[in-house]
Amino acid sequence: MVTLANAEQSQVKRATRAAYGVTLAELAGEGVPVVAVDADLTGSTTTAKFAKAGYADRLFNCGIAEQNMIDVAAGLATTGNIAFTGSFAVFGTGRAYDQIRNTVCYSDLNVKIAPTHAGVSVGPDGGSHQMLEDISLMAGLPHMRVLVPADYAAAVAAIRLAAETPGPVYVRMGRASVPAVYADGVELELGRAYTLREGSDVTIVACGVEVEQALAAADELAAEGVSAEVIDAFSVKPLDRAT
Repeated sequence: MVTLANAEQSQVKRATRAAYGVTLAELAGEGVPVVAVDADLTGSTTTAKFAKAGYADRLFNCGIAEQNMIDVAAGLATTGNIAFTGSFAVFGTGRAYDQIRNTVCYSDLNVKIAPTHAGVSVGPDGGSHQMLEDISLMAGLPHMRVLVPADYAAAVAAIRLAAETPGPVYVRMGRASVPAVYADGVELELGRAYTLREGSDVTIVACGVEVEQALAAADELAAEGVSAEVIDAFSVKPLDRAT
């Protein structure tokens, strides 16, 4: 059973992307051979924090060249590195789809696709950046695993899980700050969904930043006498079919 955030912790909002650079730095400090490959968005993706933590020699900025970013990461992976790529989801999965499909997944390379600014919640970035297709694009690829963290703590867990899982992994992160669902330090598993609230009338299954919205919806339903179960489908692929 995972530990959920208490009422006080849930009031603290942090973006899932904020976990990226600092977690990579923590992994590097633990001796994990992680490298970060970015496409001119090191500030927004927070890989700049990875460099500032003393790992500038492990951050490769390819400029506005997402397809090249994936191929550089693939090359680094062939030499024993665990290569994480960072961009906005619309570019990191859409513009570089062919390279992810044919270079990374076809060869089952140890590359992690970990973009930020996914989904509608990018808001001010506009419709051109509101990437909605990324989960289906990545889930359809051979060898690819797909993790969609609900909050900062889950994002830390997802990045760590991606690093320890051989082969391609997609970690979907967002721009907007969101309330805490899980307690800091939570450990999540590949292929697991998590029942966050029991209910007997209806089940709501959500992933990512929509998990907090699902919990809020369950509260509203409870006020109307409807008992709603809430499940976090953290691992979209492989999916926890038993749950």
